[in-house]
Amino acid sequence: MKILQVAPFFHPHAGGVESHVRNLTGEFVRQGHEVTVLTSRYDRRLPEEETIDGVRVVRARTLGVAFNTPIDPGVSEAIRRIDADVAHLHYPPPLTSYFAVRGLRRHRIPTCLTYHCDLYLGGPAGRIATGFYERLLLRRTLSGVQKVIVHTRSYGLTSTPLRGRALEIIPSSVDLVRFRPEADGDTVRRQLHLEGKRVLAFTGRLVPHKGVDGILRALADLPDDVALLVVGRGPRLAALTALAGRLGVEERVRFCPEVSDEELPNYLRVADVFVFPSQNRLEGFGLVVAEAMACGLPVIVADMPGVREVIEPGREGLLVEPLIENDLTEKIRRLLDDPERRARMGKVARQRAEERFALPTIARSLIKLYEGLIAAG
Repeated sequence: MKILQVAPFFHPHAGGVESHVRNLTGEFVRQGHEVTVLTSRYDRRLPEEETIDGVRVVRARTLGVAFNTPIDPGVSEAIRRIDADVAHLHYPPPLTSYFAVRGLRRHRIPTCLTYHCDLYLGGPAGRIATGFYERLLLRRTLSGVQKVIVHTRSYGLTSTPLRGRALEIIPSSVDLVRFRPEADGDTVRRQLHLEGKRVLAFTGRLVPHKGVDGILRALADLPDDVALLVVGRGPRLAALTALAGRLGVEERVRFCPEVSDEELPNYLRVADVFVFPSQNRLEGFGLVVAEAMACGLPVIVADMPGVREVIEPGREGLLVEPLIENDLTEKIRRLLDDPERRARMGKVARQRAEERFALPTIARSLIKLYEGLIAAG
């Protein structure tokens, strides 16, 4: 099968959607399919076309990036030149899928779209811009695809733009060979001088809605033998480093912005508990939570649609009330003080990852959906 994936960003850009698409495309290639990724040329130093791990990557003409959104009208032109049996669009950021649907009007290919999360821009102006986009362009985008996929039922049912639409529920996926309990955390623990510490971990982009500032404030209320490992980069790194200093916990925090994909599982295995207190609907699934579970970690996640469905509360981890930092501190303390419960939860977390998020399983679910789209004409 010739599969086209259309994503606003792709490698070397890092993020949850990018990881999702890269995992899937690699698995499709392993299963014998021919895969093309059409994406923005958000950085003009990147080649217009190249092959990455057996995947053809085509980068479309892009005028620039605003609010982390590629303005890439070249997608409409490029998609008409690509030979594919099925197209799979990824949203958001918003404009790439819109331009793809415009191009597909003259180049009919069975098409589906994964709706990773709602669009969100803060402040009154952001809400006005979001509302305008959803009323005008998102409706046209969704009307141009035959299937809409969401990662969790709870997120789809609570998303205003998706209200009343038939949805396919297919979770995101984890490479269980790479993310595993046997990863070598001991070496990293020694390198970071965390011997004898009880360690909390967070991985992800350092942006406001991830709630890392809340973890830092919780850390200030926890015993001195508790440390925090923050793996990721982003615009909030300097502000979070400064906040750790003001809270007096800078000696107990390790910021690691340069960890490679290959090293990430080893860093996760340093932790006793994984903490992910995301604060708004920009988090539709929380791939990093599933990765931590695959490494055998108990997790604490925000009780928000989408993210909360990744776990069964009380089995693989605990839910925490968003924005209520006392609750976050209490849930962390509860797990740190109960090693037997942590070990039990970590084992169950790995089992749930194997049952629900295995990369080959998710890829086969999508192939079945693609075959249905092609058969329907």
